[in-house]
Amino acid sequence: MIKIKQIISVIILLTAPILVSAQTLNEAKAMYKRGEYEQSKEVFRKQLKARPNDAQLNQWYGVCLYETGEGDKAESYLQKAAKKKIQDSYLYLGKIAFDNYKFTVAKEYFGQYIEALEKNNKETSKGEYLYEKSARAESMLRRTEKVTIIDSMVVAKDNFLNNYKLSHECGSLSYYADMFKTEGEGTLYQNQRQDKVIYASITDSLYSIKERNRLNDGAWSDELELNVLPDINGNIAYPFLLNDGLTLYFATDNDSLSVGGYDIFVTRKNLNTDEYLAPNNMGMPFNSTANDYMMVIDEYHNVGWFATDRNQPSDSIAIYMFLPATEKEIYAELEPDSIIPYAQIHSITQTWQEGADYTTLINQVNTMPEKEDKKQEASFVFIIKPGVTYTQYEQFKSSKALELFKLSQSVEAEIEKQRQLLRRMRNEYASSPSKRVSLKEPILKAEDYLKTLYPQPEQYRNAARAEEVK
Repeated sequence: MIKIKQIISVIILLTAPILVSAQTLNEAKAMYKRGEYEQSKEVFRKQLKARPNDAQLNQWYGVCLYETGEGDKAESYLQKAAKKKIQDSYLYLGKIAFDNYKFTVAKEYFGQYIEALEKNNKETSKGEYLYEKSARAESMLRRTEKVTIIDSMVVAKDNFLNNYKLSHECGSLSYYADMFKTEGEGTLYQNQRQDKVIYASITDSLYSIKERNRLNDGAWSDELELNVLPDINGNIAYPFLLNDGLTLYFATDNDSLSVGGYDIFVTRKNLNTDEYLAPNNMGMPFNSTANDYMMVIDEYHNVGWFATDRNQPSDSIAIYMFLPATEKEIYAELEPDSIIPYAQIHSITQTWQEGADYTTLINQVNTMPEKEDKKQEASFVFIIKPGVTYTQYEQFKSSKALELFKLSQSVEAEIEKQRQLLRRMRNEYASSPSKRVSLKEPILKAEDYLKTLYPQPEQYRNAARAEEVK
């Protein structure tokens, strides 16, 4: 019996992962250079007891603390190293400042890091990248949007889409692998008519966004890659298309655009060229120094969701439910340090209107059936030809004709939106003489933009008729 226990103990020891820690300072330094921070950390800590002011020991121990998830303890040690102008102390102090949304401070440290690299005749591209990213984040923090976040949940990263309760009128979410029976692909959005899908799949080792349309025989067309970020190297994934068929949300981890890993962006198809306009970063609080993705808007219930792995373990993500705003409003009255809690979403109740209760809306969304078999009410009258009038999308035989007709509706909605905006600016111009100089140019631009929009609805309707008559 004793022998069996001994054998079992030996087997356990042989099969368990071996984590060998350094015993001497030279061993610790060698492990440090190999990135084995956990194994070398204890030796540096013990050495510091005897030599607390040794700049190099403070540097090594501070880096080990940061790399093993104890960044809050690392700063004081790195500060001692920085006083002796040790090069990498600036790098890690910049990282700590960046993680804490002290982006102005991060820029200063990364600037010092670049200077140290130049002094030592070393490549500076790493420092320049971090400096530029900090500058982008600094600008984003100052423009943090006032967003009412009404609910949040932490869920398993696998199959997280199940927690998006999108109404049937706005389409559906799933995974490309589930619909097309493949492996290793990304999320998929299908429109309400189920004749268009937009999804992320891998091409040349990177995710990009593709589109397929349903053919007359029920089969799917060949995929078409959407050129939303031309000449950009990075993953582009997590697409979602609004009902207008033009507004596209997605996420990318491109180093020159995002401040975290993935950042959420929005773009819109140009009605004249059929190409996508330059995308806009959604900014904070939607984006952060972590991964943020899968922005979805339910226009039927006027709620939205986005996912983030900020402050979450590797197997979990947080999903926030928010109220989409008709106009962007920022915390212009606050200093950057006071904006940080809103940008990081310290508390969702902090974003609520005073006295507001969102319980009914949250319950309504979360208890909504997965598919609603509502008969669509007539919301338009569209004459195809004498004797043939459509009042429902389902009457269209041609998917191309339907797409063109929806474009006409989308432009009409945009025209109304711009009219309201122009009306507000004109009223403000008339009532506030002090603002006339600043309002003059936006008013002229809005007027010019409307002039380009006015003829487009009829052009799209005529094209839709022609397609449907075929």
